[in-house]
Amino acid sequence: MTHRLIFVCEANICRSPLMELVLRAQGDAAGWQISSAGTRVGTAGNRMCVTSAEIAEASGDAETPILAAGHRSEAIDAEALRAADLILTASRAERSAVAAAAPEARSRAFTLREAIHLGAEPVDAREFEIIAEFDADAASTTGLARYAEALHARRGFTAPPKTNRTLFGRRRRNPLDIADAHHDSAREHRAMLTSTSAEVGQFLRQAAAFLDSAAGSR
Repeated sequence: MTHRLIFVCEANICRSPLMELVLRAQGDAAGWQISSAGTRVGTAGNRMCVTSAEIAEASGDAETPILAAGHRSEAIDAEALRAADLILTASRAERSAVAAAAPEARSRAFTLREAIHLGAEPVDAREFEIIAEFDADAASTTGLARYAEALHARRGFTAPPKTNRTLFGRRRRNPLDIADAHHDSAREHRAMLTSTSAEVGQFLRQAAAFLDSAAGSR
């Protein structure tokens, strides 16, 4: 079974290609079809951000530098989005762009942090019985698409992470978003990418636990 996953950010040169390469290196390449794209690519074919490539290579394998060097930015494609089992975006802005481009894929689109938050508790088999009561098609889904169904069903029933305030009482950025720090200081940019790499690993552990459990229950 192939698990089709698309990572999406704005320009497809920094956040989403990093996510793609980290998951490629840490996941079972034979069982995943992983790609990335951008919502506002403009002229396609731009290379991967140098800092992003460095972070990917540091947490990747021997093939990662080759993939990083060969990356060229691409815009989201509605047909590919509709065919994906799961779509993980950097922020809510890209999630909205995905929904606009392919409305059928809305239930399978999450920010990376949203997917981690919703999947923090292991998915119980009983959840699918409840889902099937309201969506007959959901009962036939398998693999990563089934995991996406479970995460989507938890929307509205799982308390969102709290948005903390600064010392001056201002709200911090939404905790579900990985903000684009490409044009911030080098330190902030690298910190964002380093934490994103770790979050991809966290998502993979959660998803892999579900997929292994689902495979064992057959």
